[in-house]
Amino acid sequence: MQIKKSAMAAAAVAALAVSPAFAANTANFGQVISSIQSSKSAPAQIQSMADVKSVNVVKIGDIAKGENMIALDQAVTKNEADIVALRSDLTTNTAVNTALMPALTNAGVGVDAIVAANVESDGALTVYVR
Repeated sequence: MQIKKSAMAAAAVAALAVSPAFAANTANFGQVISSIQSSKSAPAQIQSMADVKSVNVVKIGDIAKGENMIALDQAVTKNEADIVALRSDLTTNTAVNTALMPALTNAGVGVDAIVAANVESDGALTVYVR
């Protein structure tokens, strides 16, 4: 019984110790829509970033298909002005831009593909791209 409890505790610790890159790769569609809808507040967070620990690029097409893509298009259309402001803030903050551009290049996308972003408490930046 003690071994079983120890194994379960170890599994719980491992599950909580997820790297930001892995967390971004396991993002779900609900997180994307929520991030788009809260894109009005993201620019303030982006502007205040002085140090970016890591950048995670999440391709929405990898996690959304069919009807979800229709919902995505609707959310982007509804929040277009905020998304444009977000893109601008991502490129005007030097610390963010310096970390962001190589990550976008590695993902094969540009700034214009970004539809949402999250600033994590550990200094990681997650951007959602089409």
